[in-house]
Amino acid sequence: MVQALDQGENVPANAWPMSILDQSEAGLGVHLDNNSKPFAEIQAGDDWSITASHEMLEMLVDPLGRKLQSDPDIDPSSDGHEVQYLVEVGDPCEVFSYAINGINVSDFITPEFYDTNAPASTEFDFLGRLNQAFDVPQGCYISWFDPQDGRWHQKQTDGTFITARAKANPKLSPRDQGDEAFSEQENRARHDQLAIRRKYRPLAAKRTVGRP
Repeated sequence: MVQALDQGENVPANAWPMSILDQSEAGLGVHLDNNSKPFAEIQAGDDWSITASHEMLEMLVDPLGRKLQSDPDIDPSSDGHEVQYLVEVGDPCEVFSYAINGINVSDFITPEFYDTNAPASTEFDFLGRLNQAFDVPQGCYISWFDPQDGRWHQKQTDGTFITARAKANPKLSPRDQGDEAFSEQENRARHDQLAIRRKYRPLAAKRTVGRP
């Protein structure tokens, strides 16, 4: 159940709060509080509902940020050895959206997104905008941990690939490891979905296959 609260109203004890803010306090995206309960901070803006649905979907699929999927490394400079992808169902298709009862919400990947042997007719995201497994178009991103070098890697929203400078901290959850691995500027850029959609929406509009 989703329940809207007025500013200053007490959050129910068992709720996973999602706050829409002009200025983030803990950092945009999903986090865990001191009691390991998930919460999300969302950038206020004209299409905040897309970001809110994105974060809510990721909280529901993996509230603790620990879900990993083993598959070959997609970095073109890699030899294709097996790595562990952080399962975040909104990130690989975050520039696409659709409306439910007039409210814009986020696209999301299907489990087949990670199936490199899936037939061509497979839908890798709900809207059918992705063409194959691990298709991550501009404006979207994906993160993974490489057991060989002990570092987090990422395909960024501009299509480039980066590697964390330091090895992962095993005391943190995989999601928190990924956030810690990259700089504050890099994290801010990839979590600012409002700015990403504004920049990459023209490119996203060209992907017209799948559901309208």
